[in-house]
Amino acid sequence: MNNYNLGAIFGTGRSGTTWLGAILQSHPAISYRFEPFTRLQKTQVEISQALELIQSDAFSVKELPSIYQALLPAYPECEKPPFFPKNYPVRFSWGKSLTWPLARKNALGSCLFRYLYTPKGQPKLVFKEVDKAKLLIPLLARTEMPIAYIVRHPCAVISSVMRGQNNSIMPSGRRSVLKNLLAKYEPMLAEQYGERLETLKLSEQEALLWLVEVGRSVSACQNSPNGLLVIYEELTERTLELTEKIFSHFGLNMAQESVSFIEESTSTSSAPRMKRGEIGINQYFTVFRDSKVSRDRWKQEMSTEDQQRVMKIVKNSPVFALAAEQGLWV
Repeated sequence: MNNYNLGAIFGTGRSGTTWLGAILQSHPAISYRFEPFTRLQKTQVEISQALELIQSDAFSVKELPSIYQALLPAYPECEKPPFFPKNYPVRFSWGKSLTWPLARKNALGSCLFRYLYTPKGQPKLVFKEVDKAKLLIPLLARTEMPIAYIVRHPCAVISSVMRGQNNSIMPSGRRSVLKNLLAKYEPMLAEQYGERLETLKLSEQEALLWLVEVGRSVSACQNSPNGLLVIYEELTERTLELTEKIFSHFGLNMAQESVSFIEESTSTSSAPRMKRGEIGINQYFTVFRDSKVSRDRWKQEMSTEDQQRVMKIVKNSPVFALAAEQGLWV
């Protein structure tokens, strides 16, 4: 069976997917797509059709070439700084960081960007999505496409999500479907919490959302040889070692460009952000930060009460036990 040069990263929002995606994007052989299904399903027919196809009963490995072709165009909506030189041909090999901001502002600029930077041939194409277990599960079950799933301590995720929601830069709509998700995927939790969801604190609602999404996704990864589970806290401690393992999972060797980017992205200097074209990106979304400081920020920012609320919900789950047994979560 062939993976047709496709790969993917999945995780929850604020779990480290953007940083991991940028590391993979730094590899000269990878063409990277940032949340294409989330960002383009309402505007690009091919993406919408691909999304429906993956979730259909008819989906199989034979459909991967059409999925690949739908994802190949360089739509500026799912291109994202930092940008890196590539070893595959495009019509125009430089100026991406300069043209990208303009391409996002009007249709003509978008078309020009897509024309200039869509890869020729079939390079390794990796996309990343968040909160998309509904895509991850069939891709792992019905293809041999390599997928990395990154998971982060639930308190860290929820603290960051709530901070973003308070600043109106993170969505909160998934809480409106929490009751349905629990009924469908976690009937025991639905019985326990279903009738009083509206009285729960936001941290408790987010903890339940985390448990539904991560529980299904981690189980799918564990049951597939093509799923690689990455624990964010371990990635921050052994970044080079784990990155090499991740690249190997995608059939590639570690590139020096990726080693250099890891050093840049974890430094405290602002120069790498400018160098890689990350201009006008909210600090909340940047991939340039001290990863260990970022990793532990929740311990100071999240109230003890909210930490206890989250832990009461997640601490006895198989997912939490998996990382706790390795000494990565407490």
